[in-house]
Amino acid sequence: MSSSFLPRIAKLAYVAGMLTLASVGTLNALAKVIADYPLNGVEATAKEPAISFKALWNEQFQKEATAWFEQHWGLRGYAARTDNTIVFRLFGESRAGGNSVSRDGVLIHAEDLTYVNRSDDSKGVIAFGELLARVQQKMRRQGQVLVPVIIPAKTSFYRRHVPSKWQRRGSYELSDTNLYGAFVATLNKAGVVFVDSRALLSDPPKRPEEIFAPTGRHWRISGACRVLQAVLDAARPELPELGSDQLDCRTRIAETVDIEAEDLDLFRLLNVWGNPPASVAVEVLDAKAPAGAVKLPTLFVGSSFVWAWTRVSSQLRVLQPSLFYYYDSSVVDTTTLLITKKVEPFTDGWREDTFGKRLVVLGILESYLPEDGAKFLNEVDKAIE
Repeated sequence: MSSSFLPRIAKLAYVAGMLTLASVGTLNALAKVIADYPLNGVEATAKEPAISFKALWNEQFQKEATAWFEQHWGLRGYAARTDNTIVFRLFGESRAGGNSVSRDGVLIHAEDLTYVNRSDDSKGVIAFGELLARVQQKMRRQGQVLVPVIIPAKTSFYRRHVPSKWQRRGSYELSDTNLYGAFVATLNKAGVVFVDSRALLSDPPKRPEEIFAPTGRHWRISGACRVLQAVLDAARPELPELGSDQLDCRTRIAETVDIEAEDLDLFRLLNVWGNPPASVAVEVLDAKAPAGAVKLPTLFVGSSFVWAWTRVSSQLRVLQPSLFYYYDSSVVDTTTLLITKKVEPFTDGWREDTFGKRLVVLGILESYLPEDGAKFLNEVDKAIE
């Protein structure tokens, strides 16, 4: 037996195995004998290919057919999870479309990594801060209180967990000064009433896992609740009807782990086999509603980080009745936590929802400076004019 015979047999066996697996998956896509394992996350639905001479000629059909086949292959979930598990367990890396990287068991969203490496100048955040100051004054004149809240990026607390290969030379950490620092300075100079969550949650200094779970993109409910209390404190001089009651922000560690928990959202998106790390404690609110009212028609505006405030509002029955403009696109009723309609600026319904609330809480994610909230502020600015 020649020395080249065994490697040749191994290659043939590998090709035969891959062809067999591909065939089984294809047959299962047609016969649906085995239910495919679900994958977590959101992805664009591949367009079902429409055959035509033109589509064949310009290869559009081939591209659409390939994308559609890959998305509907009968064992896609099993194959993707197996591949992701090998990469994650052996190399400590992620195939999750660049959405997260891993080091020391910490998962960090790509947007937060991009933010800590941004080299933008300060012009954008200064203009954004000036817009915010102008709109806050306009709303104040018509009896509304707008409280903007800077929500911290995970990389603002997990610096030592950012691998050196993800630190862009010459721009790493510049966003601390050019974006966050310049924005805070602009708000202070303009006399804006706001809450700086990054500063608030750093005083006194805490372990980063107390603010963000190692496996989570979003902040923990305890920190979000504490920040909401700071919002009430900031608004009370202009809204004495809020009273003096404090929010109960006590939490407990969940006895059973629900993979859908927000503290596990980045781990969930890894789509790997196995349970979440045993060291990660999932935090849930374990508090009572305040004795007083703390009830005031409120509008929350912002990204998915604002969901934590809506859950506090719903569970503690505070700041009710309230609505949440989710990404200034969908309207959420914070009592039921259900999306009820779309945000339609400048309509009668939108004017009632927006200007019928005494308190407006605007969440501004640090990673999204200076865009987060700008659309809403421009709409309100124009509507008041």
